[in-house]
Amino acid sequence: MKKKMTKFISLTAAALLAAGALAGCSNDTAETDNTAAPASNSSDELVMGTNAAFPPFEFVTSEGIVGEFDGIDVAIADRIAKSMDKTLRIEDMEFDSLITALSTGKIDVILAGMTATDERRQSVDFSDPYFVAEQVILTASDSTIASAEDLKAEGVRIGVVQGYTGDTIVSETMGLEPAVRTSRGVDAVQDLKNGKLDAVVIDSATGEKLAAQDGLKVVRDPEVFETEQYAIAVQKGNTELLDQINKVLDEMQANGEIDALNDKYNG
Repeated sequence: MKKKMTKFISLTAAALLAAGALAGCSNDTAETDNTAAPASNSSDELVMGTNAAFPPFEFVTSEGIVGEFDGIDVAIADRIAKSMDKTLRIEDMEFDSLITALSTGKIDVILAGMTATDERRQSVDFSDPYFVAEQVILTASDSTIASAEDLKAEGVRIGVVQGYTGDTIVSETMGLEPAVRTSRGVDAVQDLKNGKLDAVVIDSATGEKLAAQDGLKVVRDPEVFETEQYAIAVQKGNTELLDQINKVLDEMQANGEIDALNDKYNG
């Protein structure tokens, strides 16, 4: 029977999970400027930094929650902003630029399917986790690839998103050189559909969403792809904002809002 690989977790359960999971989307770090002013110098605005090419968490659509932006993370950020009597503004940028943007005060928070890791904690502070995911392999429906080990076969062309966990696992853990590094998961999947790649390693929620849309096969290998926890990042030392975020996440877990978002965007 098909095993569901992504799920929302209660904050109580999350506290019991290992804190040092693999980086959900990147393992880069940035020097933190703790003296940087917050992005929302205006008292009526909360600025969210994201990379809006990571469905179902953040993506662009004709009518989103905030302008053209929609997804689970956008909904959570909007809920946080409203709890602070603020308007949510979204800055869409390359994922690798998010921590620098936060550290320098360009944005107030990062919601981008970002996994809380020890390496990132050197640069930012993280909220309680709100989602558990892992990496999966996307491949053609008739492909013989059935495990991570099959990626090592001669001639297999692997695609990853630059800086994401898949990139780290493929290039560092497995010692393989990806054939393609893209800045967006949808681009890597398009290369797979067009026959330029044999496999794409990507976060499970996004991978399952794209696979369902494009008729691709999802390969899971829990022995190689460990679970990871998504969390919200703020500037180091910004305890006031962090406490408010955790309060809202706790409320959303308790009243079922998180589960409702999962049902709406993940099915």
